Amino acid sequence: MIYNSLIMNGILSLTPERMQEQAADFLAHPHLFLSGPASSGKTSAALLRLHQILTSDFNSRTLVLVPQRSLGEPYQSFLRNVNLPSSHQVSVQTMSSIVRRMIALFWPLIASHQVFRHPFEPPRFLTLETAQYYMAQIADPLIDRGHFATITLTRNRLFSQLLDNLNKSAIVGFPHTELARRLKSAWNGDQSQLTVYDDVQLAVNAFREFCLEHNLLDYSLQVELFREIVWPNETFQRYFQNQYQHLIYDNAEEDPPYVHDIVRSWIKNLQSSLIILDEEGGLHSFLGADPVSAANLVFDSTTHIRFKQNYVSPPPIKALLGYLQSSQTQKLPHSTISQALIITSKQPRFFPELLQSVSQEIADLILNGTTAEQIVVLSPFLSDPLVFELSRRLSKAGIPTQTLRPSLALKSNPHIQTILTLASLAHPDWNQPPDLYQAQFALSTAIPKLDPLRARLILDQTAPNKSVTSLPPIASLPNEVVERIPTEVLGQFEKLRLWLSSVDPSEPLDYFISRLFSELLAQPGYGFADVQEAGEHTARLIQSYQKFKRPVAADQGADAAYLGREYYKSLNQGLLSALYLPDEEIVGEPGVLIAPVLTFLMQNRAVEHQFWLNLGSKGWYERLEQPLTHPYVLNRQWQPGKKWTTDDELALGRFNLERTLIGLLRRCRGQVHLCTSDYSEAGIEEKGLLLTWAQNLFRSALREEESD
Repeated sequence: MIYNSLIMNGILSLTPERMQEQAADFLAHPHLFLSGPASSGKTSAALLRLHQILTSDFNSRTLVLVPQRSLGEPYQSFLRNVNLPSSHQVSVQTMSSIVRRMIALFWPLIASHQVFRHPFEPPRFLTLETAQYYMAQIADPLIDRGHFATITLTRNRLFSQLLDNLNKSAIVGFPHTELARRLKSAWNGDQSQLTVYDDVQLAVNAFREFCLEHNLLDYSLQVELFREIVWPNETFQRYFQNQYQHLIYDNAEEDPPYVHDIVRSWIKNLQSSLIILDEEGGLHSFLGADPVSAANLVFDSTTHIRFKQNYVSPPPIKALLGYLQSSQTQKLPHSTISQALIITSKQPRFFPELLQSVSQEIADLILNGTTAEQIVVLSPFLSDPLVFELSRRLSKAGIPTQTLRPSLALKSNPHIQTILTLASLAHPDWNQPPDLYQAQFALSTAIPKLDPLRARLILDQTAPNKSVTSLPPIASLPNEVVERIPTEVLGQFEKLRLWLSSVDPSEPLDYFISRLFSELLAQPGYGFADVQEAGEHTARLIQSYQKFKRPVAADQGADAAYLGREYYKSLNQGLLSALYLPDEEIVGEPGVLIAPVLTFLMQNRAVEHQFWLNLGSKGWYERLEQPLTHPYVLNRQWQPGKKWTTDDELALGRFNLERTLIGLLRRCRGQVHLCTSDYSEAGIEEKGLLLTWAQNLFRSALREEESD
């Protein structure tokens, strides 16, 4: 204990290798709390500890717990490269996956509590997207009756914020019936907003009752059932304690507090535990991450080791980090700043010119030996035009790109958009005909040699300036149209038309999509042939539909035609986004990564060059408009009854910006490229905190240099 105290108080100085050895020794430090900044070697120490467990305990059963699967990749990679004896069991899991699996396994226990109206029928687990589908059935009638009248959100955002309220009540640990009271108690503006919170309470109460009536388990109900019924049960405790002997819990600060409660009660029954905390983490606080709650796990461990050294950043970046962490009171030479932060000599006037400049800088870096995967382009949000234009410019220079957009709606993808449009044409019984532009785009994508202009000539014969209900037979086309289209293309179009017209409306949609891809679109001459991304996107669409139909199929009248129509409608309304995990979103060969800032940070990887776009945007630090919820009020650290003021909002913005900057700099091996133009992507002049901070940083350093 004296040795541990010396480490905790910084009196005993250990080399980095020695500190990692200490953290890895699970026999000497069976219950260890390991903290430190990003890129200080914490996960490396955890891998050493896992290796020691596997080589020392020949019948070990180890759980590696992470907040999201992308953060478990280092452990998965390690396990793929070791020959694990059959006696060893290592499971890399998120608490959400454990909760769902245990609820399914212990469903008879839950049924015995008579929580649901039909307790002996099987549970129907909902994803976030299928939960939105059912929330729409509850909230749409309320909206039609005048509720939420002052809210201008799109319906999918309205539904997601209602669900977010339920999720916050579950992960923080208060009844969902208290949501309106908590939100009202913190409101400090126009009193009309209080009525909105009453509407919120009405909707979430009705949704919960609907779930209990139909055995639907959204995320919030899964957490509540696990926390209140399954986890306290003695039979479950004996079962779960026999499952694992060792725990490694990485990035605990990105998990909500209910996870910390469970880990806290579990540690004492384990042979060893390692809790890892990123001291500048909590990047997903708006989703419920609670770094304060995670930090309190130190009191449940017998040893605390803190890593301080950054092994990634070069000296200029480290100096800039020191400047930020010293509340920007120390002086920083201009030469140091200019080595860490690169600004183009001539600032472009418009955003497209900026993208051209960025593309050229990236090409120069690669020409000078930097590999494409060591470059990342970051922005608070990624628009379709930004991704398309930058990817196009880099591709033209022979530079591969990756995109990482976990919130991208499925219908935004051109391959998926094409399949959905063709599906609607093949199912007139859906009564969801595509508009002229959608059909024109789908035909041009499906048949590459059919350009949009000629596709429009064909469609104008049956749908001039209106929805397209069917494709015209070639024989019905006027001669002047036929003469303008190559015979080969006419044949491909007719084959497509005949294929779509022969579809059985009772065929399940996933079967239809699979056949459409393999029998037609992937064949020579059609748009998906030899396009790997098209196959990946088609597989994701099939996976998305299958996740949708599992809970919905139990509804009355939910035959294949009903399921297909409801799925298509939900996609068009924006209720269903990408139903795959963020770490599975990377598309294409390894290359320059284009990603939102927070998404990149949660990948926990370091690169040599970071390009920061849209510096003037408030998206770097401001939270999104959320009139129906408030993630920082619905938080265990918020004092109930305290008002949320403008000062709180400003302080949050400054804190978010500083935390983001520190996180990015700690993951930079080389230089940061600040990319800005006179006019932003939206065509306006923006002067956000990040742009102001960068300008002031350089100006103050120049003034200091001149005064010397």
